[in-house]
Amino acid sequence: MQVAETVTEASLEKGEPAKNFLTAVSIQRATKSDEAGRQQVLEEQAEMGLEKPEVEYVDGAYISAKEIVKAEEEGRQLIGPAQPAPSPRNKAFSAEDFQVSVEERRAVCPSGKQSTQCSRLEEEKTGRVSYRFEWSWECQDCPLRKRCVGRGQKHRSLVVGEHHSVLQKRRQEMKTPEFQEAMRNRNGIEGTQSELVRAHGARRARYRGLCKVRLQFYLIGAACNVKRWLRRAGWEIKKAIQRDSYAPASC
Repeated sequence: MQVAETVTEASLEKGEPAKNFLTAVSIQRATKSDEAGRQQVLEEQAEMGLEKPEVEYVDGAYISAKEIVKAEEEGRQLIGPAQPAPSPRNKAFSAEDFQVSVEERRAVCPSGKQSTQCSRLEEEKTGRVSYRFEWSWECQDCPLRKRCVGRGQKHRSLVVGEHHSVLQKRRQEMKTPEFQEAMRNRNGIEGTQSELVRAHGARRARYRGLCKVRLQFYLIGAACNVKRWLRRAGWEIKKAIQRDSYAPASC
């Protein structure tokens, strides 16, 4: 199940019900990825006449360099934590320890040495593009060689994706207070997931077949929205009555 809801950035009063409402409850097969699920949500929202959100707050499962670039090209923001670079088996420096500029075909290693060679690689089946940086002779007398070059290797090499610069920028942004503050806007969806499971039985599909399961979860999402609307409407009526009761009488 993929769930999307609106985000209210304004702070709420004590006891004030949330203003967030569900905009999508999408069902997908368990073998599909979260990234594919997010795309399915956007397509279903478009079918309902909803525009793509200007800002999306997601977790790391939905973040990739390709999706960040795609959102930026559409004039939108995809905010979420990027996965850390995988650590080499020999405990060498990972890609995060290198300063890489794919656009300039240049990379600088932790020792401050610039790469001596850059090769463009393209997978025949998928068309995926990556770049391989090598340092060749720069590694021969390097004081960090034992920590960087693995056994059996003559020199260090590094392979990154074509949008690595975007991924590298996101990993740096994740360390800033501004990014961490912005990610607080995503916290509400965790409570929503808990509400759907605990109060509406979203942990279990009652029927067989995607069509029936999809209908079940549409009803669950609708019930959740109705409850939120009633709580919100009741609170606003109560506040209005309190304002009227304290308002000065006029002649």
